[in-house]
Amino acid sequence: MTDIRGRNPNKKKAVRRRTYEKSAAAFFLTVALLFTLVVRIGCINVTKGSAYSKIVLNHQAYTSETLTAKRGEIVDRNGTILAYSEKVYNLIIDPAAILSDAAYVEPTIKALTEQFPQLSASDIRQVLADYPDSKYRKILTKLTESEIAGMNAILADTADNPNVTGIYFETTYQREYPFDTLACDTIGYADSGGGELGLERWYDSELTGTSGQTYNYVNEDLDSEEATQPARDGLTVVTTIDYQIQSIIDNYLVEYNNNSPAKGMAVIAMNPNNGEILAMSNWPFFNLNSPRDLSGAYTQEEIDAMSEDETLTALNELWNNYAVSQIYEPGSTFKSITVASALEENLVSESSHYYCSGAKQVEDYFIKCVAYSEGGHGSLTLEEGLGYSCNVELMDIGESLGAEKMRKHQDDFGFGSKTGIDLPSEERGLVKDADTMDAVDVATNSFGQNISVTMVQMASAYASMINGGSYYKPHLVKAFENSSGDTVQTVAPTLVRRTVTEETSETMRKFLEDAVTVYGVQEMKVPGYRIGGKTGTAQKIPRTDLKWVTSAISFVPADNPSFLLYVVIDEENGTSGTTEANSNEAQHITRTLYQRLLPYLGIEYSAEVEAQQTAALEQVNQSKVSISSESAIDSPQSSTADTTNAEYEAG
Repeated sequence: MTDIRGRNPNKKKAVRRRTYEKSAAAFFLTVALLFTLVVRIGCINVTKGSAYSKIVLNHQAYTSETLTAKRGEIVDRNGTILAYSEKVYNLIIDPAAILSDAAYVEPTIKALTEQFPQLSASDIRQVLADYPDSKYRKILTKLTESEIAGMNAILADTADNPNVTGIYFETTYQREYPFDTLACDTIGYADSGGGELGLERWYDSELTGTSGQTYNYVNEDLDSEEATQPARDGLTVVTTIDYQIQSIIDNYLVEYNNNSPAKGMAVIAMNPNNGEILAMSNWPFFNLNSPRDLSGAYTQEEIDAMSEDETLTALNELWNNYAVSQIYEPGSTFKSITVASALEENLVSESSHYYCSGAKQVEDYFIKCVAYSEGGHGSLTLEEGLGYSCNVELMDIGESLGAEKMRKHQDDFGFGSKTGIDLPSEERGLVKDADTMDAVDVATNSFGQNISVTMVQMASAYASMINGGSYYKPHLVKAFENSSGDTVQTVAPTLVRRTVTEETSETMRKFLEDAVTVYGVQEMKVPGYRIGGKTGTAQKIPRTDLKWVTSAISFVPADNPSFLLYVVIDEENGTSGTTEANSNEAQHITRTLYQRLLPYLGIEYSAEVEAQQTAALEQVNQSKVSISSESAIDSPQSSTADTTNAEYEAG
């Protein structure tokens, strides 16, 4: 049967019935699944409900405050504090809490502006408007205890100030350097990101410590609870620096450069018997409490004229630690290394003699001695050649050593390698391999040119040469202490290798003491004290610029050294552009420093020593007169030629 449109009514009813049946089945299936889920949740709640409740509640935990660890102190060898962290406070507001009730807004703003005049009401309103849902906005930093005392009193007096809310203080620390510029490149500085220079950077992980946290959470009884993971403060770094020695040197560098400024100066004081650095000073200085302030090295006019890149370059130059990061040709101080090397190889002895006619022909180079204009030094013993700083004698010694042996001893003394001192950005210097050294390299290396070193390399090499032959790794830290003052680690001196025998060391101590007492380094002599030493004058590259590095390295007492002093002047005032320079200023600085340091070092004046020095000098002067009269008749002719392809000036 069909309707007037030709459709079958029974078929339509059948389709509708099947649809109802499917819907009913889906409904009952859904009800069954829900019932099963409810049963399952009930079972879980019975068997593991407590554990899961704790997990959920723990997810509601939040850190209310980070407990900042206190950065460890840096102290000198006697406990004088060189760097410390002072507790300061950041002012934090909670906009959400302040805006939670209209009654809180004005009293809170009023309290803030009255207690902190540097804040304006409009600024606070702007913060509230910009961050209405925030729980944490830092609006002032580095406040002292006294600066926050008034606000703490208001917050504590809830009876009189019921509507002041949403204010608290966050504890942090600010790095302080009580002596401003003292040992600035060596100590370095730290900011919020950690150590940036010097010891602050090298020992950043030891100094930093570990921050803690305070947790507030809701327990299963819906009560608020607090748990604290305490901060672990950083370790105190006990350095080998002696504040008194460092301050004497620093103060004198300021005094000297106020009168006769150099481009740069650096001084190392060391215990030659264990590698401890007692002082390390680099001029010009900068203030560790404001390390980006260039006013100590430049005029305000110069600073104002600098571009951003020029300012950055100037800062990097100011922060450069010359003693470890700058390489230079050492000049005649290196002659001691050559002589010690030849003694070790049994190529020379105290009875060796040389003749200086003023220059030496080496391949195509005519290499002059300092005595060239006087016709040379004439006949010389080994000691005299070193004492008078004769290039010709040293070139003869270098020739006997040869490239391979010379390079071996350069390695032994640490040249061409980092010393491993505990400071960042140490350079390794520049030396040639034996198979690339020609005769000119051997000749010029013998007196300290065409080889580049760092100050810490030279100081460490000399220390081993005069202490009996023990090369110690130079270092600036001797111990670490915890915040309770207990020593948690000591740093023992590290003996790296042997460089010379005790016999060679004893000979070199004698030669270098005589260099100061009777020969060419008398300007650094302090009468009545046994001082040994050597000076250096090296022309910087490019040679055509006529710029110089002058230096003096010395030790006291000369017979049993306990103190080594190394002074380097980079472009001494008045020497740039001159065809000749000398080490007189470096000697004068050394002498002045000894006059100020010796009383503190406990090395006493000896009238007997002064009398011996005077007698020795008179004897040498008489010998000079005798030799001079004989040389006028018996001097051999120079074997060098003036008509060579090139001339090599050497001081």
